Amino acid sequence: MATPDFVLALRRKIGNDLLFLSGVTAVVLKDNDVLLVRGAESGHGPR
Repeated sequence: MATPDFVLALRRKIGNDLLFLSGVTAVVLKDNDVLLVRGAESGHGPR
C-alpha cells in the first residue's frame, strides 16, 4: 500500500516524530464464506 499524500505532507513537517494514525480491521462474512485478502508487502499479488 502506498503512503497517502496527507501522511507524506505531515512527515515533511514533523520528520520522524511519533505519528498516531487510526486504523480499522474487519471480518467480512457472507453466508458461510469469509473474505480473505493478501497484503501487498507479502510479495504475492492477486491471481
